[in-house]
Amino acid sequence: AQMNAIGADANDWDKQFKLMADLDLSGFDGKGRNPAFNVIGRPPTRFSGSFYGNGHKLAKLTLKGNNHTALFGQLAASAQVTDLGVVDVNVSGAGYVGALAGESWGNLIRCHTTGTVSASGQCAGGLVGLSHGDMIRCYSTATVDARGTHSGGLAGENRGQVSQCYSAGVLSAAYSTSQRVGGLVGYNYGGKVTRSYSAATTRGYLHVGGLVGRNFLGTVSNCYATGTVNGGPGGGLVGSNAGTVTRCYSTGVVGGPADIGGLVGTNTGVVIDSFWDAQTSRRARSAGGEGLGTADMYKAATFLEAGWDFVGETANGTEEIWTIEEGRDYPRLYWPETLAAKYGGGRGTADDPYQIRTAEQMNAIGANPRDWDKHFMLMADIDLSGYDGKNGRPKFNLIAPVAGGMGAYYFATPFVGVLDGNGHTISHLTIAGGTYYQALFGFLHETAEVKNLGLVEVNVVASSNYVGALVGYNFAPVTRCYSTGSVTSTGIQVGGLVGYNRGTVIQCHSTATVRGNSVIGGLVGENWGTVRACYARGAVTPSNTGSGQAGGLVGGNFMTVEQCYSTGAVHGTATAGGLVGLRGGLSGRGEGADADTTACFWDTQTSGQATSAQGTGKTTDEMQTAKTFLDAGWDFVGETANGTEDTWKIAEGLDYPRLWREPYDGRVTVVLGQVFTVTLESNPSTGYRWEWVDHQDSIVEQMGQAQFKPRATGDPPLVGAGGWESFDFKAVKQGQMTLKLVYRRPWEEGVEPRKTFSLQVTVP
Repeated sequence: AQMNAIGADANDWDKQFKLMADLDLSGFDGKGRNPAFNVIGRPPTRFSGSFYGNGHKLAKLTLKGNNHTALFGQLAASAQVTDLGVVDVNVSGAGYVGALAGESWGNLIRCHTTGTVSASGQCAGGLVGLSHGDMIRCYSTATVDARGTHSGGLAGENRGQVSQCYSAGVLSAAYSTSQRVGGLVGYNYGGKVTRSYSAATTRGYLHVGGLVGRNFLGTVSNCYATGTVNGGPGGGLVGSNAGTVTRCYSTGVVGGPADIGGLVGTNTGVVIDSFWDAQTSRRARSAGGEGLGTADMYKAATFLEAGWDFVGETANGTEEIWTIEEGRDYPRLYWPETLAAKYGGGRGTADDPYQIRTAEQMNAIGANPRDWDKHFMLMADIDLSGYDGKNGRPKFNLIAPVAGGMGAYYFATPFVGVLDGNGHTISHLTIAGGTYYQALFGFLHETAEVKNLGLVEVNVVASSNYVGALVGYNFAPVTRCYSTGSVTSTGIQVGGLVGYNRGTVIQCHSTATVRGNSVIGGLVGENWGTVRACYARGAVTPSNTGSGQAGGLVGGNFMTVEQCYSTGAVHGTATAGGLVGLRGGLSGRGEGADADTTACFWDTQTSGQATSAQGTGKTTDEMQTAKTFLDAGWDFVGETANGTEDTWKIAEGLDYPRLWREPYDGRVTVVLGQVFTVTLESNPSTGYRWEWVDHQDSIVEQMGQAQFKPRATGDPPLVGAGGWESFDFKAVKQGQMTLKLVYRRPWEEGVEPRKTFSLQVTVP
C-alpha cells in the first residue's frame, strides 16, 4: 500500500524514497477487487526525485496500459533509481514500455528486472523503453514480446550511455512490423554502449542484432554477444551499422532471410578490431570484422594483437577491460568497480568477509583475481544453473584456474584466501574444459582454506589432469565439505571432491560418480597429504581398464589416510594385486615409505572388490555396526573412550557412519522408535538459535533440549566462536512429514528467519 501510494500523489514525485524490505505487488494487479498499481511519473509530470532500492526487490508488478507503461512512466533528468530489483513482472502497453521505466532521462544504477514485457508500439525494453540518460551496472533477464519498432533485452532505444550492463532474456519480435531488435539495445541512436554484453535469444524481422539491432551515429565498444539471432538484416553483434563498432565480438548462431553476417548484417559505418566465431555462428561472411575458428577465439594473442586491453598487460592500455581463460573460453569483460557491489556486503577481511548471496556474486569471485586473497562467506544456497555455458548462457568463472604449467610448476594466480560455505550449498556447477585444474577452485595455495561447503549435482567434464568437484590441485586445509553429482575426465588424478591433494582433507565426503583414465578416487584422485575422517559412496570407473588405478576413496595414496571408509562400486577389469593393487575397494594404489592408512574400511559387497591396496574390507552388515569402527578408535557421539570431539554418528543396521555435523540429504527414512540427530551450525552469541516449528500432527518428537557444542574448546569455551546445535528426534508413529527448523532470535516472532532447514522424514 505504501509503494502504491507514491504513484497516487504527483506532489511527491520530486521526493527521496528508500525501500526497506522486499515487496509483493500481486495484490495490485487490477483483477477482481484488487486495485491497479499506480504508475509513478506519468505525463505531464515526470518523477524527478530519487528512489533507492537498498538491495530489495519489488515482485509481481502487473501493469496494462497505453504509452509509458512501467513502474516509472517517465523519469526526469534529475531522477535516479539505484539498487533495485523489479522481478516477475507482467507489463504490457503500447509504446515506451519497460519493467522499470517507460522513458528515462535520469540515471539507472545497479538495477535489474525479470518477467515479461509486451508492447504493440515503439520502444520496448526489459528494463526501459527509451533511455536518454545513463544505465550503469544494470541487467535484465526478462522476455520482451514486441510488435512495434525498437525493442531490446535491456532498452528498446538508447540515446544515452549503457555501461557494464547485460541481458540474458528472450526477444520475441518476429512480426512484419518489428524492426531494430537487439539482444541488449534495439536502436542505438547516437548513444554509447560500452563494456556490456548480451546472452539473449533474439528474434526479429528487420535490423536484428545479438547486441544492438540498429546502430545509427552511435558507438559500440568493448562488447560481445553470445545469443542466437534470427532476422535480416541480421548480425551476431549488430544487425545494421551506421556508426562505430570497436573491439567487439560475437559467437551466436545467426540465421535469417537476407543480409546475414556473423558479426554485422549490413554496414555503412566503421567496424574496427572486431571478430566473430565463424564456426559457432555458422556464418563465413560479415559486413565487418574478421571471422575466426573457435580455437583462435580462445587465444589472448588474437585480441592482444588487435590492441585489446587485458588485465595484466600495459602495452594496449591500463584500463584492464578484458580477461581470458586461454584454451577454455572467449574473452570476458573485467568489471572490477562492480565487484564490491556484486558481493552481498562485507569488506573481504577475516572479521568482515565478503558476503555471497546470489549466483552473480559467486561468479564475480572468479572474475577478479585481485580478490583471491580475500575472505568470503556464503549467506544462502547458490544455484549456478544459469552459468552452464549452454544456449547462450555464460560459463561460470572458475576460481584460480590454470593459465599454464603443471603440478608443482603451476604459475597462474592461486587462491590464497578463505571461503566459508557457512553450511550452505552450491548447486548445478557445470564445468566443461580441456585444461588442467578443472574444479570450482583450480588451485588452492597452502595459505588458503575452504570449509563448511556442499557442492550439489555438479557436472564436471574435462579432458585433463587434476580434476575434482571442489579442488583440482590442493595444498590447503579443506574441512567439512562434500559433493554430489558426477566428475568425468579423460585425464588422470580425478576425484569426487579433490583431484590431487597435498593439503588436508578432513571431515569431508562425496557421493559423486567418478570416471577417469587412471588414479581416480571417490573422494581424492591422488593423495600426498592427509585425508582424515572422510568417506565416499560414489561409483568409480577407470576408462583405462588395463592399468587404471581406481579406489573407492583414493585412487593413489602416498601419505596419510585415517579413519575413512568407502562403499561405492569400483569398476574395471585390471588385475587386483593383494595389498597394493591396480584397483581396490578403498585405495587403488598405496606405496612409498610414508604411505600410511590407519583404521580405514571399505564395503566388500557394495564395492564389488575383495581387495584393496590399503584398508580393511568388511561386509555391509559390519559396515553398519558401530563396533566395527569403535574398535578401531573412531570417535562417536555418546562415547568418550575414543575422544570427546564427537566426529561420527550412526543409525545402526540402517546406515553407514555419518559425520556428526553432516546435514542429511534433504530426506531421511527411520524406523519406528529410532532416534536420529539433526546438527546445524549456530552462534548463540549473536542471539540467534535454531527452533523447531510447524510440529502439529508430527510423526516425531524432540528428545529434550537442543545441545550446543562450541567450535572452540577450552575452560571456558571461547565466547562468540560459534559452533553447532544438535537436536535429537524420535520416530513415534508411521507416516511422512517435513521437519522444519528456523534460525532466528526468540524475540523476533513473525520476522523472516535468517535461515531455514527442512528435512523430509519417512517412517514406514
